[in-house]
Amino acid sequence: MTSWEYEIRSIRFGEWSLTKEDLNELGVDGWELVKFSGDIDDNGMMKAFFKRPLDCLET
Repeated sequence: MTSWEYEIRSIRFGEWSLTKEDLNELGVDGWELVKFSGDIDDNGMMKAFFKRPLDCLET
């Protein structure tokens, strides 16, 4: 069974090119987006929840 590691990060939201840049950067490190919080703060940031297998970077 896979064991998971989780992370919560603030992601720029609204300008899709910046949102994609943030998500792609995390994807390179093995993080998979699980969901967005749905709430955008005053700075245009949204919480995003990620997961990756614990052994993702041990190869």
